[in-house]
Amino acid sequence: MSERITPKYLTREIAEAAVSLVIREVLHDKRMYGIVNGHMCYVVILVPSVKKGRQVDDVNWPDNPITPHCLYEIGIGDRTDWSYEFDRIARNKALQLWRGQSFEGNTDPMPHLLFSNDTPFWGGVKRHGIVVAVSGVQSFFDEMLSGMIADTIRGLACFHFEKGGDKREGNSFLS
Repeated sequence: MSERITPKYLTREIAEAAVSLVIREVLHDKRMYGIVNGHMCYVVILVPSVKKGRQVDDVNWPDNPITPHCLYEIGIGDRTDWSYEFDRIARNKALQLWRGQSFEGNTDPMPHLLFSNDTPFWGGVKRHGIVVAVSGVQSFFDEMLSGMIADTIRGLACFHFEKGGDKREGNSFLS
């Protein structure tokens, strides 16, 4: 299989920073105790990827599909205390969001789009071309955390683009 690349400003480091910031500020804030059920979860972040070397003059140019790439995933809390397989649920939520089987803000499963082994749980977002799925707390908090993480990733990526050489130098194509 050919090597795939992800968007230049969607890096693992940015994803890790966004998750750390959001999780620390929400799940580990004493004001959230008694509101959020638990302080453990699993986070999955999918971003688009393309075949390395994609060029407009490439013979496969219009047929070079965008596929999901798992940029970052992490478990929060002691796995032995998990009441469900949060990792498998979060991964499944992410794929369902990527494939259009579930939508942000949809609080019910869509049975007509579910395959065998899909999860009926909700709680993730597909925003700005980024999929973030969280599993481990109430579904509405899974979605809230996912949205905060997606928006933080986008903000950090925009910051790095604005401060980067490509923008500063006015390049017509990213280096």
